[in-house]
Amino acid sequence: MKRFQSVARPGLLALLTLSLAACAPAPTPDPGGPLARDWQDETIYFAMTDRFANGAPANDNGPNRDAGDVADRSNPLAWHGGDFAGLKAKIEEGYFKRMGFTALWVTPVVLQVPAITAGDGLNQGKAFAGYHGYWAEDFFKVDPHLGTLDEYKALIQTAHRNGIRVIQDIVVNHAGYGATLTKTNPEWFHTDAECAASPSPVTNCPLAGLPDFKQELPEVTAYLNSFVKYWRDTTGIDGLRLDTMKHVPDSYWTQFFAAGGVGDPAKLWSVGEVFDGNPAYLARFMDELGSPSVFDFALYFAMKEHLSSAGGNLDRVADVFAQDGAYRDPTRLTTFVDNHDVRRFVNEVTSRGGTRAQAVERLDLALSTMYFSRGTPSVWQGTEIAQPGEGDPYNQTTENSNRQDMDFSQLGASALDERLGALARARWTFRALTRGAQQELWRPNGGAPVLAYRRVVSGVTGAAGQPVVFVVNGGDAAVDLASLPGGGIPLLGTFAGTALTEVTGRTHGLKVEGGKLVGTVPARTALAVTAPAGSGSVGTVNPALPEVQNLAAQPGDSAARLSWTPSTDAAVTGYRIYASTAGGTERLLNFAPLGREQGSYLVRGLPNGAATTFRVVTVDAQGAESRGAAVTATPGAQYTAKVTFTVDARSQGNGPVELRRFDTGSQVEYPMTQVSRGVWKTDIDLPLFREVKFKFGNDAAGARNSGYEGPGQPDRSLIVGAPDTTYAGTYDFITVPVPAATIEGTVTGAGQPLANALVEATTADPNLNYALTFSDGTYTLLSPAGEQTLRASAASFTDAGRTVTAPATGVDFALTRPVTASKYVIDGQLGDWTAPKVNVQSPAAGVFGDNNNWLTLQADSDATYLYLAYTYRVDGNSAILYLDTGAGGATAADGFNAWPRAATFTGGIPGVDAFIARYGGEQAQLWTVQGTAAVTQVDGASYQFAATGSLPAQTVELAIPWTALGLSGPPAGGVGVVGGIFGGDNYGAGDIIPDAGSTPAGANTIGADTQQRRATFTEPVRVP
Repeated sequence: MKRFQSVARPGLLALLTLSLAACAPAPTPDPGGPLARDWQDETIYFAMTDRFANGAPANDNGPNRDAGDVADRSNPLAWHGGDFAGLKAKIEEGYFKRMGFTALWVTPVVLQVPAITAGDGLNQGKAFAGYHGYWAEDFFKVDPHLGTLDEYKALIQTAHRNGIRVIQDIVVNHAGYGATLTKTNPEWFHTDAECAASPSPVTNCPLAGLPDFKQELPEVTAYLNSFVKYWRDTTGIDGLRLDTMKHVPDSYWTQFFAAGGVGDPAKLWSVGEVFDGNPAYLARFMDELGSPSVFDFALYFAMKEHLSSAGGNLDRVADVFAQDGAYRDPTRLTTFVDNHDVRRFVNEVTSRGGTRAQAVERLDLALSTMYFSRGTPSVWQGTEIAQPGEGDPYNQTTENSNRQDMDFSQLGASALDERLGALARARWTFRALTRGAQQELWRPNGGAPVLAYRRVVSGVTGAAGQPVVFVVNGGDAAVDLASLPGGGIPLLGTFAGTALTEVTGRTHGLKVEGGKLVGTVPARTALAVTAPAGSGSVGTVNPALPEVQNLAAQPGDSAARLSWTPSTDAAVTGYRIYASTAGGTERLLNFAPLGREQGSYLVRGLPNGAATTFRVVTVDAQGAESRGAAVTATPGAQYTAKVTFTVDARSQGNGPVELRRFDTGSQVEYPMTQVSRGVWKTDIDLPLFREVKFKFGNDAAGARNSGYEGPGQPDRSLIVGAPDTTYAGTYDFITVPVPAATIEGTVTGAGQPLANALVEATTADPNLNYALTFSDGTYTLLSPAGEQTLRASAASFTDAGRTVTAPATGVDFALTRPVTASKYVIDGQLGDWTAPKVNVQSPAAGVFGDNNNWLTLQADSDATYLYLAYTYRVDGNSAILYLDTGAGGATAADGFNAWPRAATFTGGIPGVDAFIARYGGEQAQLWTVQGTAAVTQVDGASYQFAATGSLPAQTVELAIPWTALGLSGPPAGGVGVVGGIFGGDNYGAGDIIPDAGSTPAGANTIGADTQQRRATFTEPVRVP
């Protein structure tokens, strides 16, 4: 790898004598010294340019093509005005240098497509712009919202003068929505049909509907390579952040990183975004495909789940580090605690019940753990002020977005900016923190929430080469290390003396007694101490020690389980394990010896298909080792184990309940079978010895928490076959104890049992203590014992409440309708639709396939209501029904400020006046059309709606008063009705009703893929 420049730490020996107080400035590397900076030495600051600082208000509206180009800070989806000039000014004032950042990662700089319209969610109807940079229109132009090419070059030159590298974010997976390239070169992009037929949907299907490049075409590879070469050669950038890396074929990356390629690591550093938590999978992008670095999503997932609350399990964090053998060099990983695509770490804490103050402490804890661990730390803007953020702005307010504008007025309120400087200074001062081996000293093993590692480096003399030991307390109470089993953390000869210095200047009470680290670690705190290196060594041979007996290795998927007979020899105090893969260098897997009673060890993070030889040695009280016994195993993806999952989901009523797995990088769903009332079970073959992360889910209409269990709680997990081959749980209760009491009863509506009615314990936590009714109206609610106030609700009925003392039975509710439709009971059950005025059957699938297929449409009317009932299958798309109630109306849906779709109305349906839209299993929305663009949502309380079914199969039933459509009664010409299963914004339909194959037939059509599957409606069914 080419070094940035010959850069040294000036006055290193003098620097080491300075105070390590947090307020001291971080050392700044200057050119010309003897100790060069490599990327492991960097600390990266990630700025979303548009949301960071506005240095030139004159460019706020960019090319000013339309209203979507105009900056609007009140709209979380719009441009906000940040630019290159703002970043440059902050470099010049020393903002990044003060916190010790030596590299600046900026979001993509290329020209973005015009804004689209948000089709649903909290910001429905608002302009949705490419402020983030990931929707390219022209890959070779700077977006004017950010500045000019010359201003970008000036930013980079200023960064270099200040010893800061610049990393440019690039996208080679996709273009922006409707980009010109999709029209001039449509053959460069995967079609829906190609996606549907592909055995590799991750690389050959659109991500969020964005046009997906065919990198396998030579002309596409050449175009994308020229794009990267242009920015590399024109601007002088130092590195690349590779967006959506796993969605691009391997063949593209191998030529990209090859010697002489545009991403040749000898010329340009890169870090890839591989959104996956499996170290063995992450490693292949570095070690097989050639990327200099990838983001350590495995560590991110572990930290956000297990450092964000006292209920976290630090063993799972240790498990990530224990898999570092998956990488040829784990110090090349790029680490992070959150970023622009996920919930802020502060919100991970508050969602688990932590206070704002605790969230700041835990963010400090996570950052400290990251800085002290192997890898290059990357920090997302706003972390220095503990900025909150619940999620992507698409469905958040401006104030609750994870991409809020940087608020410099909050600097210092949390002192995290000073803490970041202290952490960076420690990394720069002690070489072990950037290049050293990381060796586990202590893990909880189900006990106190304490994790400890040592970092040691060879070949560096003086104080810079001293070892560092860091200790993490993830609990909400201080921990006296002397209270741990054994009376402290064994240091195994790490330090020569007993006087310890905390590397960031924190006050501490840690000390060495009897070769062990003792003292108190405060709650939610990480401490890192150093002293001159001790004489303890690994590898000294004691030939008198006996070897382990009956050593065996069982291969698994990226793993192997070693087993042996524990020694009874008094001289043996424990075991160490070494491994070498494919004849390579032997590496030590566990610095801290295993207990002498232990007879097995699971090694994870191994490459599949490569033989790994393990050497198990016995260890004596002085740390000396036997020569060792060896065994070989070859891991492979073919090794699986059947795991039985059982969940008590009586609170979920009808279900259906399924298992949803999250450790593969994308959600995988497994159906479950109801084995008794509300209890679901499934047997799944899973990769042997892999950690599986999952939650149970409920696809029923009305399911809480978007159909996922345990709001604000981590995923469930198990390690397959070690020893877990069964898993049993209670729905929603992951880390929160299962309530001891149950409340049971029945919910009826208008005298009939109600399925999927909701009963909540409002005096407890209604996100956990609730129930959905079974088909016979009965429910089982798990709640804390004692007096509880309950509320029952169901669509189209008035809520009812009562107070009971749990446990209790016979707690019944009788709901009434506020308004009664005269012809039909709106309950999602269509048995009473015996003779509707309109009945259309359309069983044949459309171009989106069987799971996006409109099946039936029934309609009726009386003096008060328009009645609609329809069935369909939908997977990741929307069902929309358009209504023509009279003269006029919109002739196309493209321009609607909500739910814009490629749909045209002509002939027998010359315009539409209203529509009903529904995504997935959500509430159906009624909208009235005011013109070619303006549409207004009708209050859901003014019409009756019910839905049944589990995705993808859905049944919808509505009773819409004529007054809700702006009419006094049935229109004289009746109501024209057409519908379809539609894709995303500005896209057309996969199936429509009526069509040429329906009964009765209609002349309506769907266009070709090159026409965005535009639906053209000329012949409606008419409700008299």
